[in-house]
Amino acid sequence: MIKRDTEELVREYCRTRDLEIRDMITLQLSGLVESAARKFVGSGEPIEDLIQEGYLGLLNALDLYDPDKGVKFTTYATHLIIGQIKHYLRDKGKIIKEPAWLQELNSKINRVINELSAQYGRPPTTQEIAQFLGMTTRAVEDVLMTREVFKVSSLDVLSSDDEDEWNGYDIEKLECEPCQTFNLPIEERVVIENAMRQLKQIERQVLELFFNEGYNQTEIAHMLKISCNYVSHILRNATQKLRRIISEEEWLDQQRLRARGLERGDFEARILDPQTGLYSYDYLQVRLREEVQRSARYHNVVGFAIFEFVSDRQTLDALGEFALGELLLQAAAVVRETVRKADIVGRYGRASLGVILPYAGEHTPSIAQRVYEALTEWLQNTFQESVSRHFSLHYGWAFYPGDGREFENLLQHAEERLAAHRASEQAA
Repeated sequence: MIKRDTEELVREYCRTRDLEIRDMITLQLSGLVESAARKFVGSGEPIEDLIQEGYLGLLNALDLYDPDKGVKFTTYATHLIIGQIKHYLRDKGKIIKEPAWLQELNSKINRVINELSAQYGRPPTTQEIAQFLGMTTRAVEDVLMTREVFKVSSLDVLSSDDEDEWNGYDIEKLECEPCQTFNLPIEERVVIENAMRQLKQIERQVLELFFNEGYNQTEIAHMLKISCNYVSHILRNATQKLRRIISEEEWLDQQRLRARGLERGDFEARILDPQTGLYSYDYLQVRLREEVQRSARYHNVVGFAIFEFVSDRQTLDALGEFALGELLLQAAAVVRETVRKADIVGRYGRASLGVILPYAGEHTPSIAQRVYEALTEWLQNTFQESVSRHFSLHYGWAFYPGDGREFENLLQHAEERLAAHRASEQAA
């Protein structure tokens, strides 16, 4: 049997809606579907399920494709296939767990992006990130794509791949209608609608016209009598603002869930800080007590250190609890790179971290000094001077049995040394 041209078959199917022709097209484009599905194997979902979702996207493309738009069907279909898989992963998002190694790698990439952005005065390219980390460009691209999956990225984000059909396409010729077929759960629609109300009227108009009604940027500019560049600027800023609003709403929901969990006496609500996902102050105390008891029983040693980010109240209030939590989360990643895997990092206060150091003993002061230097360097290199100069970093430490034989003694001595370090820095 002679294989017919795919584009020709698609045009014939659009005229006749012959199911046999549709089956022929599906068979011929099986490689395209499987290629798109393999790009999401890092999501943790079975490849068979991803391929099945890809075929659903292909069938949607066949039903919605308009040959008169001047776009190749393979280009159009790839867009919908990837969109369908991403939407499937969005629905599965609550049960997909990001692997620990990927969390650590993402944390490193975040720090590199911040550092290179400050150095170059612009966001770094993928190649620059790869060179800095000693990785291949393709590996960095794969990590960034996987991260977008876990962040539940927008369905309209396209990825440049091996497919030749991507070369030279015009995204504004692609219909936005397919996005309307991906019906979000009612809970997510309510969240988005509430977040949209917090945007400016012009931002809501542009997002509605672009995402819901399917107009391209040129058409929107003509309708609203503004420039195309301004439309592009609004789209970029409004989507970022929307993502930030939704993230903060999710954080508030977590706070409310934790409050209810504490009322019920849930153990998990007490061991994790909902704002950062780090171990909580209560859990650090419990673990330090256990480590001291274990050290007394087996004649071991243990250390404890506190690292506090100090700023005036006005700066902390302006930063907000959500952004402050992100600061501590990134700082905790720096601490983990500096200490051993057996050491325990958690949130000790509003703007401080606590670190339990089993078996450290008299080495605790030097370890604390090393962590302090690493955090200081990170604070200076990651943030712009206008931000970093508003913060100072102080630390204190203690160890068993040199500073006492009860965990309360360690906490007291560590806090006293923290206060002494803060006073000496202020005096200098």
